[in-house]
Parts: sequence; C-alpha cells; structure tokens
Amino acid sequence: MERQEGTGGYRRDEALMAVARLSISDADFLRGMKRDPASTLWQYGFALSPQEMREAEDFLGNRRDAGDDDIREDLEREIRASAERRIWNN
Repeated sequence: MERQEGTGGYRRDEALMAVARLSISDADFLRGMKRDPASTLWQYGFALSPQEMREAEDFLGNRRDAGDDDIREDLEREIRASAERRIWNN
C-alpha cells in the first residue's frame, strides 16, 4: 500500500487489480460498475479509498460509450502493463 500525496487516501494496486479481474470475469459486476460503482463495490465487499474510487470511476467514465468487450480488453491490457511494471521494478 502506498500513500499518494495530495489524494486524500491510499492506493492499493492489489485492490484495483481485484476489481479489474472481477470486471473481466463477471458480467453482472461490470454492469453494476457501469451503473453505480459505489453500490456495486459495496455489495461485493470492496472498500476502496477515495483515490482508488476516483481511479475506478475515471476509468469507466472515459469508456462511457464503450461496449463490455472493449472495457474487458482495456482492463486486460492494464493488468498486463501493471504486471510488467512490477517485473521491471523488482
């Protein structure tokens, strides 16, 4: 977990990756995230920091007109990129 200066919260890559993976594998979860992210996350047992919530909402907001398959592809790219960054940083 790392502190993000000026964000008013913490950002946990693991939490955001869990949300991304669930969005890829569970169509109902993805639909809920598109409709009402805060309620959907709460129903599935996620408690995101304000920074993490902004990132999730920004990601979906930037893809408002995208289809579910396009969103899943974008999430898969983000997961791969995150894994590559971890490999290079270790």
